Amino acid sequence: MSQLPTQRRERLLTLLRSRGALRVREVAAELGVSQPTVRRDLALLAERGLITRAHGGAVAVNARRSVDRGQSGSPSWVIGMVAPSLDYYFPAVAQGAKAVADAAGARLVLRGSEYDPTADREQVGMLIARTGVHGLLIAPELRAEGSSDLLRWLDSLSIPVVLVERQPPLDHHVEQLQWVASDHRRGGAAAVEHLHAQGHRWIGMFGIDNITGAQVAQGWRAALSTHGIDPTEQLSGPMGSFHRNGARSSVIDEVVERVRQGTLTALIVQPDPDAIALLQRCSEAGIRVPQDLAVVAYDDEVASMGEPALTAVRPAKHHVGRMAMEVLLARLRQGAESPLQQLLVRPQLAVRESSVGHIGRT
Repeated sequence: MSQLPTQRRERLLTLLRSRGALRVREVAAELGVSQPTVRRDLALLAERGLITRAHGGAVAVNARRSVDRGQSGSPSWVIGMVAPSLDYYFPAVAQGAKAVADAAGARLVLRGSEYDPTADREQVGMLIARTGVHGLLIAPELRAEGSSDLLRWLDSLSIPVVLVERQPPLDHHVEQLQWVASDHRRGGAAAVEHLHAQGHRWIGMFGIDNITGAQVAQGWRAALSTHGIDPTEQLSGPMGSFHRNGARSSVIDEVVERVRQGTLTALIVQPDPDAIALLQRCSEAGIRVPQDLAVVAYDDEVASMGEPALTAVRPAKHHVGRMAMEVLLARLRQGAESPLQQLLVRPQLAVRESSVGHIGRT
C-alpha cells in the first residue's frame, strides 16, 4: 500500500535528520516513487523552511550551516575532511583542498582520525550529524579489519565521497566512490630507475609500515624485477626499526657491512626526515654519501636541507588536495551528470647531491 503524501514527507524528514543529505534519484528508488514526486515533496518542505534544497537533492537545516548564496551566486557548501594524521603529510593535502574550497565559497571542516576503520566511521558520523556536511573527503584505513565494511558504508552515503590518497582494492566493487591519489607505485619505481641509470644494481629500501609504504615498496620491487634484479637479495625493512634505540645500531651495522661487502650501493628511505637521520648515522660510521652510498628520500618536506642535499621523490600533496576538492565540487554542482573520476597523480623526482656523481658498483 502506497504512503500518503504527508507520510511520505515525514519519511523524507526522518531520512534527512539521520543522514544529513539526500539525493533525489536514490531516495525515489528507496521509497518506490518517481523522482518528480520526490522533487515536489522537497520543494514543499523547503518552502516551509524544514529543509534546504541542494543540487540533485536536499540537506537538513542546520543553524551552524546553511546553503547561502554568495556574491558570485554560487552555493556555499560545507565539506568535511577526515585525515588519519594532522602532523605529517596530510596538512599539505588539506591546504590544497582548502584553497579550492575558498575559491568556490565553500567551507572545509577538518577532523583528525586514527589509522582505524572504526575511528574513521565515528568521525564521518559526527561530520554528518553535527555539522551537516554536503560532501566528504577522507583518507580511510584500508588494511585493517573492518576496512571493507567501511568502504561499503562510505559508498552508500547520500552525500558525495572522494577518497584522498587512497584507492579501494581491485576486488572491492564500488558504485559511487571517487578518488584522487598519488601513484606511489610509480614513485617507488622512479627512484629505482634513477639509481639504476646511475649504475647502481644493489638498491635497498627502508619504508614506513603503512599503505603508502606498501605501495612504494611494490613499485621498488617491480622496477628491480624489470631490470633482472632480485628484490629478495636487497637490503630492506621497515623504517620504524630505526627509531628503536636497540635496533638502530643494528640497522646501521647492517648498512655498513653491506656497503663494505659491495651488496649495497644505493638506498631509498621513506620518509625524508628519517633519510636525514640515516645520513647523520652514515657519516658517523664513515660512510660517504654519495661516494659510498647513494640515498634517495621518499617525500620532500625537509630533504633539501640534508647534508648533502637529498634527492627526493616528491608526492604532489597540495595538488592531490586541490584535485580531490574539484572532483567533489563537480559532483555537488552536477549531481549524477558528473562522470565518476578516479585519478592517480604521479610524484616528481627532485635530483640533488645525494644520488649523483658516482657509478654504483655491480
